[in-house]
Amino acid sequence: MGLSCSVDLKQKLGFTEKDKETSKRVYLCTEEGVELSASSMRGLPQARPVLSPECREIVLRSWAIIKRDIERVGVVMFMGLLEDEAVKDQFVHFRDKSPEELKASAVLRSHVLKVMSAVEKVVARLDDPEKLNKLLHDLGQRHMLYNARPEFLDLVGPQFNNAIQPALGDSWTVETEQAWADLFRYITHVMKETMVM
Repeated sequence: MGLSCSVDLKQKLGFTEKDKETSKRVYLCTEEGVELSASSMRGLPQARPVLSPECREIVLRSWAIIKRDIERVGVVMFMGLLEDEAVKDQFVHFRDKSPEELKASAVLRSHVLKVMSAVEKVVARLDDPEKLNKLLHDLGQRHMLYNARPEFLDLVGPQFNNAIQPALGDSWTVETEQAWADLFRYITHVMKETMVM
């Protein structure tokens, strides 16, 4: 899976530039047919990504399974995100907590449920682009108020995919991974439209 992570995390995991080039996975194509890989998604691409009908169908079908264990999926996703100290420092309530303290944290669980609720709202609006984009613009503006760094949004999709794989079990496929990666690329792009203006 083509992870998009901070330099510190890449160093901890031992990734090199050669690894990045050889493990590129194409996640989206723009309307002009330009391929967007995980490593090229920092910042805001020129064109807004397009979600295919197949992507929407896979996301909807798999969400029905994921939401059965929504809190656990969210905690796993956030624990992965918070392994990066730069990301962890963005969260005042999490900065000085150990992994064990974070797992037991009511504040973390509350935040996780808010984020997963936002994902659920995104999924519910997949067939209404106007409402979906308004929701994502509002989320982007809210994250600006928190002084969230836009580039950290790129880390959420890969961590979400890592978290949902065990929850989906036998329903996990390459197409499912691709569909959720595509959706999170779309989410981050539209959120960033209001964050980088």
